[in-house]
Amino acid sequence: MSETLYRKYRPKNFSEIIGQAHIVRTLSNSITNSRIGHAYLFTGPRGTGKTSIARILAKTINCEDLKDAITCEKCPSCKIITEKKSLDIIEIDAASNTGVDNIRELRETVALSNASLKFKVYIIDEVHMLSTGAFNALLKTLEEPPAHVVFILATTEIHKVPQTIISRCQRFDFTRLPIGNIIEKLTLITKTEKVKIEKEALEMIAISAEGGMRDAESLLGQIISLEDKNITVKEVEEILGTADKKTAEEMAEMIVKKNSSGAIAKINELLENGYDLEIFNKSLVNYLRQMMIVKIDPSLKKYFSAEMTTERLEKMVKLCETAELPQIISAINLFMEAQSKISSFILPQLPLEIAVIKATHKFPVEKVEYEIEKPEIPLPPSGEGARRADEGETNSDSKNIITKTKIIKEEIQPVIVEEKFVDNGQDLDMEKVRANWKKLLIDIRPFNHSLSALLCNCQPTQAKKNILTLATPYDFYRERLNDANNKLTVEQVFSKILKSTIRIEIVIDKNLIPKTQEEQPPKKSEQNSLLTDALEIMGGKVVEE
Repeated sequence: MSETLYRKYRPKNFSEIIGQAHIVRTLSNSITNSRIGHAYLFTGPRGTGKTSIARILAKTINCEDLKDAITCEKCPSCKIITEKKSLDIIEIDAASNTGVDNIRELRETVALSNASLKFKVYIIDEVHMLSTGAFNALLKTLEEPPAHVVFILATTEIHKVPQTIISRCQRFDFTRLPIGNIIEKLTLITKTEKVKIEKEALEMIAISAEGGMRDAESLLGQIISLEDKNITVKEVEEILGTADKKTAEEMAEMIVKKNSSGAIAKINELLENGYDLEIFNKSLVNYLRQMMIVKIDPSLKKYFSAEMTTERLEKMVKLCETAELPQIISAINLFMEAQSKISSFILPQLPLEIAVIKATHKFPVEKVEYEIEKPEIPLPPSGEGARRADEGETNSDSKNIITKTKIIKEEIQPVIVEEKFVDNGQDLDMEKVRANWKKLLIDIRPFNHSLSALLCNCQPTQAKKNILTLATPYDFYRERLNDANNKLTVEQVFSKILKSTIRIEIVIDKNLIPKTQEEQPPKKSEQNSLLTDALEIMGGKVVEE
């Protein structure tokens, strides 16, 4: 039986490890300075090197001819550990040894002297699978371990490990490996195995592994066993059932150019050829994310330059020059939403087709209705009702019963495009401001109709150069209007109406509160009006049934 690639090419010492440089450097320095801990905790995604580094650490601290934290591979200790014949290196799979009895057996062997090595090392994989009783038993050992014993715990789910265990270990967080590191390792393997493989095919394998070196090596081994010694992109596509990054690039270009028919045709072509649409959509979202970052600042492309060729990177930069940032962000949201629906839909291509249409066409504001139950809301007593309430009597008329309220929520908001206007340095014309105030209330509704309700209770009072002061009688309104997004929306919409760049300032003016409202509690009809205003502010309205 042939040995799998990830076993065959497992690193033997710290110098052969690709990736996780911060962990390798820290462990190497601690060994060089003779500061070996009694317990280590390795946590991170699967296939990122936790077990491999645990074994290397066990061999390194026992090597008899160590040089710069690199094992000699020749001494008796190195040989016996490499051949997995040492009685002092104990590997435990916590997934199948979860009980307290298993840990009690471990505690009994901990006290025994070493068979041949300097340190006895216990490597407990998937430690989060231990039971509560087992963790408690392990805790007692970790608190006061013998000087000749080292524990190395590994887990993919750190949140399931008790804090009492974590606090007694030196914790190392393993991260998903960059595409460049995975490609580097796969390239070394293919050269050793004398296999020719196209660079783009290696990229596809690395991307499919999602940051796991073991998964990447397993995929490469599967492809080598099924194909000949000359592997092409097309063959990798057929085996993995995925499309390459070039297809995602083509799809992104169609979206930017609003070529909906071409994009829909491409989706159905992928489906007919047996490609996994979920994996393709992940590649597309990742490509759109990279476009977003490049659009913000082209120099940021350095952070994912290892994921694609130089030519494709330059092509992305040119495509971003013709795309608008809101369009890219909207497309990312649409295809992320489609991701969770692909597997659950009868027609898996339908969520992607809808996302394409929405990303390439303009739609009016879409509204969705849903119902919420409202409890009985008692009105505050007034006049005779207040006196009777104080005396312990109840007034059935003092309750306003609301059974159902339909909230109409805007799901898709139009994007505000900020226009640049020349500031002539003169004060705003207050007459012009007041004359266009109602237009502001109307024009701002498509962007945020709750702002329209807020502004109905405000008055423009002063204009100094390009700063417009708005007065409101309520602190709550001022807080809402001073919200960064709300304030920016008002400024941009009003600037467009007045064709002049303006900034707003909100102040409190209690004189705007009607005296009748201060002196008397609201009547029932006024309560209904207040409810309507509140619902408008919160983004809804009452629908009579």
